[in-house]
Amino acid sequence: MSLDARVYCDCYEKGHLRHDPPPDLVYLDETGELLLRLDASGAEQALYHEWRERGCDHHGGQLIYCRIGNIGLVSFLRDTLEKSSGLFPILLGKVLYNGTHGGDFLNLDQVLAVQGEIELLAQLHRMDQDEESMIRRFETQVRELVGAALSVGKPIVF
Repeated sequence: MSLDARVYCDCYEKGHLRHDPPPDLVYLDETGELLLRLDASGAEQALYHEWRERGCDHHGGQLIYCRIGNIGLVSFLRDTLEKSSGLFPILLGKVLYNGTHGGDFLNLDQVLAVQGEIELLAQLHRMDQDEESMIRRFETQVRELVGAALSVGKPIVF
């Protein structure tokens, strides 16, 4: 079990596809992911999945994908950030609250707020080299996710 995060590309919206999707089969959901209509037939599903693999330059339509970490790493990060009471409300309440959550996302307002939390995270250090490395890796991942989300105007999805 792990916590993963991604930001979907905007190739569909900007017309930067290698191939158009099957007509009338796809829609953009609130996370910015291009999904297949729920009432699609089995044959339409096969067309969609074939198209999805080659539709644009981003695997699965993901501009960026990060494996934040397993349940143990997420627990360590959560415990570490909790020691800095009140400084990381979004990272703690929406990202690190559970090591395996999925199906939720940070909207653009929350993404913007996380920018400030990243700067505070950059000032958080541990003497233990392994712990410091894990914190820096998480900081880098969040910076990259925020940058990608803001570049395309889409949420960070878990």
